[in-house]
Amino acid sequence: MFMLGINMLFLTHMPMFTMKEHMYQVILRASLPHEVAALYRTLRLQNPTRPYNLINVESDLFTLPQLKTREVGSFKVTMYDGYSNNDGGSPGPVLFNSDKEPISLIVDEVVYFRPFDFACPYPELLTYILYGFGREAHLSHYISHDPDFQHELTLPSAPSWLTATQLQAGVQVNFIDLEQSEIPCSSPLIEPSYKARFQGQPDTELALQIGSEATIWFSTGNLLNAKDPCSSQDG
Repeated sequence: MFMLGINMLFLTHMPMFTMKEHMYQVILRASLPHEVAALYRTLRLQNPTRPYNLINVESDLFTLPQLKTREVGSFKVTMYDGYSNNDGGSPGPVLFNSDKEPISLIVDEVVYFRPFDFACPYPELLTYILYGFGREAHLSHYISHDPDFQHELTLPSAPSWLTATQLQAGVQVNFIDLEQSEIPCSSPLIEPSYKARFQGQPDTELALQIGSEATIWFSTGNLLNAKDPCSSQDG
């Protein structure tokens, strides 16, 4: 799970159309022990776009639906310094190893949970899940079916047209001028701002600030798709 946020930690699951256990798009709000959280905040401030991530340890297995039902409210993890698309996906060096220093992560809230349904078509417009807490806001690309792409990014600030409650609950936004006609091989959001549609209202055009260094993770690989549509390109 990729780690986003500074004052509030959010986790986004790395989905895989190739494994039934991972055919879910999931966003969590979570807490870490004080010393681990402090290290992560320091690193995140120094490296705003680095894909820091957590992986649950083999001795503490669970299923994603157990998070949704709250049957599982915490689990042990290892924290890694980055992630790579190489070799089918591999984490970077260990920052905290729960086998030596157990890290117990607490799930404070399931912000978003959706099993994949291959019968559902792609949205006509590029669609993202917008969520966050306080002044911090993030986007996660709405993933439909194979092939697709995962894109996680942090915005410069929370949009003023969302209430604090709406932001915390998470909403879907459509990028009015961007059709989802084909799978991109790099971030499709490269401009400083875009026009967004909120709650599907056709007459709504809202400015959404993206920023120049927003992307934390973009991938069409890592077993997301049965065949990486961008495998011939550098990821």
